[in-house]
Amino acid sequence: MVSKKEIRDIVLDIRKSFDESYLNTLSQIICKRVINQEEYRECKDIVLYMPINNEVSLDLILEDAFKNNKNVWLPRVREKKMEFYRYTKDTKLITGAYNIMEPDSDDILVPDDKTLIIMPGAAFSDNLGRIGYGGGYYDRYLSVHRCCKTIAVCYNFQIMPMVPMDEHDVKPDMIITNDNIFKG
Repeated sequence: MVSKKEIRDIVLDIRKSFDESYLNTLSQIICKRVINQEEYRECKDIVLYMPINNEVSLDLILEDAFKNNKNVWLPRVREKKMEFYRYTKDTKLITGAYNIMEPDSDDILVPDDKTLIIMPGAAFSDNLGRIGYGGGYYDRYLSVHRCCKTIAVCYNFQIMPMVPMDEHDVKPDMIITNDNIFKG
């Protein structure tokens, strides 16, 4: 059996090998698919992430969320714990854990059933398996805040026939790629 780390390393190497403009085109397709989902249209709080290392860019979702007066939240990591902080057009971004930009905000999300979390990852399976980056941040957050709806976004080449899952791993409700939508 191939380990999560081996799968993660292989997929991330493949993702890094692609041209950024090509991935931006795919990101726009993925974002439009997210915006068309009922889960997105009905949410009042949308949690996004700041993409790194050729992750799916969420610029279109961010623009649409602001245009439709949704509350936008971004992750901030402190001492092995991730929380989500309010992000507005006026919020300053600062370099945080893992050199990822984080909102300089004190307004912390109190999630409810109108909260939608858009989550990244390294590799996925069509039965909603997800391999993150090894920190377990989303798994820990979602195991406590089960009311949140979740959509993972990735490129087609990140979908595997199967990925190893541990007992504590939390599957997203949906995975959206540039060609497919997988639901439970």
